[in-house]
Amino acid sequence: MERTILKIEEYYNQYLTYSSNVLLNLNTDTFINRIESLPQCKQIIDELKSNYPITDDEFRALAISEIHKYKALFENHDPIFYVAFCIQWYNYQKEHETFLMKNYADKARWLTKTDKDNIDKVRIFKTDVIRPIVDYLITQIKEHHAIYYYLDKYKSRVERYTFSLLPEKNELGLQKDLALYLFDQNLPFYQEPNLGHGRPDFVIDLECNGKPFVIEVKKMELLEEAAIDKSLQQLKAYLSQFPSYGCLYIFTQDTKHYLEYPKEIEENLTVRCVYLGDKTPSQL
Repeated sequence: MERTILKIEEYYNQYLTYSSNVLLNLNTDTFINRIESLPQCKQIIDELKSNYPITDDEFRALAISEIHKYKALFENHDPIFYVAFCIQWYNYQKEHETFLMKNYADKARWLTKTDKDNIDKVRIFKTDVIRPIVDYLITQIKEHHAIYYYLDKYKSRVERYTFSLLPEKNELGLQKDLALYLFDQNLPFYQEPNLGHGRPDFVIDLECNGKPFVIEVKKMELLEEAAIDKSLQQLKAYLSQFPSYGCLYIFTQDTKHYLEYPKEIEENLTVRCVYLGDKTPSQL
């Protein structure tokens, strides 16, 4: 996830270096295409457009009026809607462009409230239309990244302080201890909800496009590839039932392979381990 955020910032910074008014459309199209080539960004954008749809007829009506009057209304009423408006406004302009079409900045009269040539319309377009999209993507990705912060915090808690205090060290007991921790962190979660084709150990509700986060807990004495793959297939089956992110959370005593984790399996799927052996973290 951090790699995705770094790529978004890298692409945007490169986009800012192009100041040409003539090539603005081409550079903007290139930037948006690169962003949407990142699966996580594509998923967030598609869900945003689905949650806040704006039709072509609505855009045609707005284009007739003084569209700049709507910017403050969108921002004050719902900042997320403003981002949805920006990305769909861009799509509308791109789909209806002609060879002699004005560039995007000239079409976005609602940004500057004037057509004077001495205004840096290209810069304003990039900061007021494109940057909100970038910020929204990064915020959404960080929402999902936050759960990893709590899982890593729990891992440190167990390995450094509470392993010897765990009342039960079997898989069920470890699930109960993790549930108590999640509850103490005020994270909204469901334990073993019925999804129709199975019951994942935890489904955490994040305020991120309504997309949940699934955690499957396993205890493995040794981190064997076959056992991990079997558990990953189980977790993937849960994730296939609805758009979500997932983590295979393994408690293990395997010091040989422990340091190979965390590992990102796919864009929306990771494996993390908590050590339950006798060694301290500094000895691993």
